[in-house]
Amino acid sequence: MCVIAAKYFEGTGWVGIKNRDRNYKPSMRIRQLMRKGVERLVIWDDVTKYTEGVNEYGVCILNAATDVKKDEKIGVDTARKKKKPRRGDPDFYAPDGLRIRNALLKKTPEAALQELIKDELRGSTLIFNEDKCYLLEGMHEERGRKNWVYKVKELKKGDEVVRTNHGVLIDWAGYPKDSDDEHMQNSRKSSEERMRVAQKELSKVTDPTQMMDAASSTKNSNPQMNPLRVEKRHGKKILRTTGQIMLVPKEKTLHYKPVWGDVEFDDGINSDTKSKTSFEIVNKKNLVSFREWNELF
Repeated sequence: MCVIAAKYFEGTGWVGIKNRDRNYKPSMRIRQLMRKGVERLVIWDDVTKYTEGVNEYGVCILNAATDVKKDEKIGVDTARKKKKPRRGDPDFYAPDGLRIRNALLKKTPEAALQELIKDELRGSTLIFNEDKCYLLEGMHEERGRKNWVYKVKELKKGDEVVRTNHGVLIDWAGYPKDSDDEHMQNSRKSSEERMRVAQKELSKVTDPTQMMDAASSTKNSNPQMNPLRVEKRHGKKILRTTGQIMLVPKEKTLHYKPVWGDVEFDDGINSDTKSKTSFEIVNKKNLVSFREWNELF
């Protein structure tokens, strides 16, 4: 599954990151979307149509799944069967991606938060701009989207937050503690360990360009226990980190580091003087500084 984290920096504001883990090799695109007069810059999975990103108002959204039985395969089987999905179909390409895109039409994190609550977004979600950051945990008590419950926490500027694939505010969400299934037990251990390591590393970060490093540990001999999961294998029970995402609302930028999988983009986004958002493809350990990046475009 995934790791998401956020931290506040004086002079920059809130910055969020995500390690996206999949059991299939994705083809990713960085897309600039325009709807209802609002510009959105998103990372787009061509298989599932799942998206996260930033809009022209600096509102950012990142999500880590807790509906773990279904998350990996949403849209994949539909695409492989070449079945034309309908929006009313619960297996329509990554419905949570559509919910996030709709929330990114909002001008404030508060309005985006309310949109995600209305749409019953599952998982742990960070909704933030330069000055404000909210953590939303939501989950259905029953399969079939029944009895949705949620909790919200507004983070203070001195706070740091990390979430993986088990609930904290809603402690029964995600991989259960008391499962009799060995795979679920191992997945819970992985979720807890990846969260612990990322929290430890995040506490050391003093500059926003170090944020991806906080989720880049590979020290554990078991790759599934590391925040950055790099293995030669992949499969139903073997996940790999496909890429790292960083969102900087003050600069309205999306930074993406491919780890496993392809990425495409339209470089005209950055050269278009009318664009309010921009992106960086990270292909080295150290990010370009935000000041240097702005001077380039």
